[in-house]
Amino acid sequence: MKQKFAIFDIDKTIIHTDSMFQFLKYGIRKKPASSPVILNVVLRSLLYKLRLMEAEKAKSVYFHAMRHLEDSDLKHFYEMELKPAIYRNAMKEMQDKKSKGYHVLLVTASPDAYMRYFAELPYVDKVIATKLSVQNGRFTSMIEGNNCKGEEKVHRIQQYLSEQQLTIDYESSCAYSDSLSDLPMLGLVKHKFLINHKSAHGCEGLRWNR
Repeated sequence: MKQKFAIFDIDKTIIHTDSMFQFLKYGIRKKPASSPVILNVVLRSLLYKLRLMEAEKAKSVYFHAMRHLEDSDLKHFYEMELKPAIYRNAMKEMQDKKSKGYHVLLVTASPDAYMRYFAELPYVDKVIATKLSVQNGRFTSMIEGNNCKGEEKVHRIQQYLSEQQLTIDYESSCAYSDSLSDLPMLGLVKHKFLINHKSAHGCEGLRWNR
């Protein structure tokens, strides 16, 4: 079935912050003895930028606290750090699109461990995120499969469409991101928007404020 879609990135698009950095700080607050992990974060980030380390391995260090946290902690992180960071413009845009019959889909490179809670918003239909492995009923810091970024976002969206037996109504659909790395995802729809970014590559620039 052909369906109108409104597709949103989350970090710096729906929320005004980077959830990975927020989670890193949250984990250190929960377990102060783990603060030396910051040195590992800096090292792995540098190796990734130098193309000496894969994204999945570099990112995993940000989630070192996962093995110490219960689902209730992850929900608390979402409620206290992420939900309050939603741009008012983003909330209005998602509400408007939902009221007009769009399928509102959020697609993020950040982990499902805490991003899944965005699906509790009444105007969000589905959240697709990077998957973390689970051991003994708890999330670990290790990424399962591929980092949900760039072309992988398109792959994951297409997988979801197949499961739901849906196709994107290209002419009527829209997508939003703060990053040019999401151009493959933006290419799935006709109406493309870059948040707090200059117009580029056929995308219209939008200014969203806190």
